[in-house]
Amino acid sequence: MSQIESVPGGLWQTIHPEDRDRYYQQRQQAIARQQVYTVSYRVLAADGNYHWWQEQAVPEKHDVPDRQVTCLAQTGLAATVPESAKIQLEAAQLEAAQQRFQDLVNGLEDTIVWEYDAATARFTFVSQSAERILGYPVEQWLRSNLWQNLIHPEDRAWVVQSYHQEKLARDCSLEYRCLAADGRVVWLRDRLYFARDREGKYKLRGLMLDITAAKQAEAELRESEARFRTMANSAPVMIWMAGTDSLWEFANQSWLNFTGRSLKQELGEGWTEAVHPQDLSRCMETYLSAFHSRQEFAQEFRLRRADGTYRWIFEKGSPRFTPEGSFAGYIGCCLDISDRKVSEEALKTRAEELTYLTTVLAQTNVTLEKRNQELDQFAYVASHDLKAPLRAIANLSEWIEEDLSDKLTAETRHQMNLLRGRVHRMEALINGLLQYSRVGRLGAPKSQVSVGKLLAEVVDSLSPPETFSIEIAPMPTILTEKLPLEQVFTNLISNAIKYHPRQDGRVSISVQEYASNYEFVVADDGDGIAPEYHDKIFGIFQTLSPRDTTESTGIGLAIVKKIVEQQGGTIRLESQPGQGAAFYFTWKK
Repeated sequence: MSQIESVPGGLWQTIHPEDRDRYYQQRQQAIARQQVYTVSYRVLAADGNYHWWQEQAVPEKHDVPDRQVTCLAQTGLAATVPESAKIQLEAAQLEAAQQRFQDLVNGLEDTIVWEYDAATARFTFVSQSAERILGYPVEQWLRSNLWQNLIHPEDRAWVVQSYHQEKLARDCSLEYRCLAADGRVVWLRDRLYFARDREGKYKLRGLMLDITAAKQAEAELRESEARFRTMANSAPVMIWMAGTDSLWEFANQSWLNFTGRSLKQELGEGWTEAVHPQDLSRCMETYLSAFHSRQEFAQEFRLRRADGTYRWIFEKGSPRFTPEGSFAGYIGCCLDISDRKVSEEALKTRAEELTYLTTVLAQTNVTLEKRNQELDQFAYVASHDLKAPLRAIANLSEWIEEDLSDKLTAETRHQMNLLRGRVHRMEALINGLLQYSRVGRLGAPKSQVSVGKLLAEVVDSLSPPETFSIEIAPMPTILTEKLPLEQVFTNLISNAIKYHPRQDGRVSISVQEYASNYEFVVADDGDGIAPEYHDKIFGIFQTLSPRDTTESTGIGLAIVKKIVEQQGGTIRLESQPGQGAAFYFTWKK
């Protein structure tokens, strides 16, 4: 419906064009509110002049536009003279302006517009938003000193005093608490404007803005900052914060304890004073470059400690952003890595030394490999060149003894036997030396070896006396090189038989399994060995029996020890004189 359609009859055409909108708005507001209204406007008369009319009407509920209101009175205002018309127009405009102001003021959701008479200590005007914010009707504000009673008891005295500072008579802003009708505490920011009326008395006008949400946010922010500072100051690492301008705003207690400086000294760019002069330029370049690009950064530099010494510091910084995504500065942490630096330098030195030693070792290995080849060749030659004359001597002694059998004395025969014995001993010595030198150098592939079967073969090869007892406990099957293990058992069992004082001696062989190895035991019930010889017997060419009574090279146990250690095991002897001997050796699984 147009404006013309909502106005009855031809009245719309006769109303002065400047009054039509005002007339229509007041009429429609009255219809909507079902209130009596009064409006003044100019009407074109039959004489061609505009005359002022004042209309008072009451709205009715009719569907017909012409019956929406009932006119109670319509009075012509006297004057048609220009001056009177001007006055009436101004009055009407003032009335409209007041209505617009009232609508605007009452439409403010979070702001109370008010006027206060200091003389009577009463409010003369309060906007409708007062009831929405604090829960008390406007009429109650105007009839009593409700406002003073609403002020929080802790704020009441100074707020009321501020309202009556007639001597100051200056605008000001107050923030205080009020108690709402539902018990809530409401924070108000009250903007006071001091004025004088025509009589010179002070009057106040102002705006009360509900800032409860902002105050709660501030309190939460303060609590959050307090928690952060507590946690930051309790942290064992050094923590700092900088603003958008790259200047420091915070340094925790760990940083202050480290540098021995106050927070005031470190803020801004003060922290740079403790950076080592040789590191400062590089440090600041990394720091400012990160700020420019809004990227994380990490760096190492030296920082002066409270005792004056410089320590290596590892620093990592990250940009901070607001919930809206705006850049808020940086936060970072620092760790003392001096000990790590020392370790790194030591490792670097050790690495260089290791590289050098590796080179030397490689060269040594080449040399040793060459020497081993030469030694193998020498051993072969020595074996061949030494054994041949020895065999010749042995054969020659036998031939002489046969040819002169009828002419040799008993003493001569004895000497010939000693000669052949020495030859056999020399041959055994040569074989032992060759065997000792080749331990660990003649590798063979590993296989599943039945230790029980291996021991049976060893015992059979040694051919012990029929009266000699050899007991073998249940043995495992292990993955290993067969020949080295066979050599160990052969030497240990052979010695137990050879050096046993009786033909009816006993040897027992047992085993104990552990997580990473087996421990074998070869024990006899012979004469035993005194403790002072337990280590000596494993040396090369060492023997406890006279060579004239027992043929021995003194190499067998040295070979055993070398083989066991070559396989990553250990060997030891437990024995006492007259209590037999037990050899314990370990063998990796």
